Amino acid sequence: MKRLVPALAILVVARMTFHALWLPAFEGPDEPHHLGRIVAFASEPFAEAFAGARVPAAVVAAVRAYPCAPVLAHAYGCGPFSERTGAFDLLRPGPPAAAAEAVPNPEANQPPLFYLAAGLPLRLTTRGAGPAAVLLAMRLLSVALVALALFGPMRVATRGWSDEARAAGLLALLLPGASEALARASNDAAVFLWAACVVAVLIGRPRTGTVVLLLAAGPLLKLTAIPIVAFAVVALWWDGRRGAAAAGAAASLAVFPVQLLRGWRFGGTVELNRATAPIAEPGWHAAVGFARSAYAFVKTAFWVGGWSELRPPAWLAAAYFVLLIAAVLASRRATPPTRLSAHRVGLAVAAAGFIVFAVANRRLYGDWGGVAGWYLWDWSPWLATAAADLIRVRPRAVPPLVAAAAVFAAVSNAAWLAAHVRFYGG
Repeated sequence: MKRLVPALAILVVARMTFHALWLPAFEGPDEPHHLGRIVAFASEPFAEAFAGARVPAAVVAAVRAYPCAPVLAHAYGCGPFSERTGAFDLLRPGPPAAAAEAVPNPEANQPPLFYLAAGLPLRLTTRGAGPAAVLLAMRLLSVALVALALFGPMRVATRGWSDEARAAGLLALLLPGASEALARASNDAAVFLWAACVVAVLIGRPRTGTVVLLLAAGPLLKLTAIPIVAFAVVALWWDGRRGAAAAGAAASLAVFPVQLLRGWRFGGTVELNRATAPIAEPGWHAAVGFARSAYAFVKTAFWVGGWSELRPPAWLAAAYFVLLIAAVLASRRATPPTRLSAHRVGLAVAAAGFIVFAVANRRLYGDWGGVAGWYLWDWSPWLATAAADLIRVRPRAVPPLVAAAAVFAAVSNAAWLAAHVRFYGG
């Protein structure tokens, strides 16, 4: 098992690299909009890039030139995959792009730090490169950030874990949904690396300056960092580092004046598409709908299906939930649990954020569901740490659970690839 762990880590990076190269252009969820933020810092005036309000015309033209999913076709007017093979199309010469105009960016709410860090160097290194080339570079950058996290801070954070626990975490990262979340042009892999740094740093007694820089950076990458900030602040407080906890908490608030300077109010698709009416349905109906949102969130953590929303086979989704239930039944509370209060606060903040977003999506689109599970991968270094701190799996159950997880990862990847090859071509 000890030799298997590094082999699995290499396999995770290889799987994500394949995903970055094979996936059709712009098929990663929200890629046109994240890419628009990066390209803006690479080529637009700084004030416009900082505001991030529009997808640049060059990106819009590139999206229209490539085949795309129906939901993107509705917004951008690109053709279906039947007109052109989508697989590996970023490695081939791109189709000619017609002139286009900039459009509102649904990812305008995202804080600017990742886009700034990724986009400004491109002003010097990719002069003349089109959006498709930048898209491929950003996918590969995301894979590199995941690799850096796995072979850097996560090695430190998991030093006291069993080989079986580390293998289970890496097997989870082999699920298709992990690549869909982290091997795309977005800020999610940066949050993954940041989360890994936080849990690694908290093993020791970090300097206050380190805490301030880390906890300021997280929310400036993405607001999904806030639950991990809450965990870290409480963990430091209970460890007697109250000055560092207070300084880190104050630093994490830097995102709010930055967002206000950008003209931010709430953001994203919820900001661009106003809710037309309040929720008017019986309480039991809303409860069932909210449960469906939670179910969709957990299910899409292992399989998103890209912009095309290709769903997993029913038997595979059932097997996924059976595996999750088996893991829960085989677990018991650690005695004593570690950092229980800190994890409770972090999980409560994460749950509150999910509730707010699920209800906002219901008001916006008129139906429940639609909250994708890729946020779980942003949080996964912390969630894995929480599991290690709070849970113990019965020793007899460990070998069959790890074996079942390995089989499920292999089967789900085979099913995912088969379904997507049929849809994208070659």
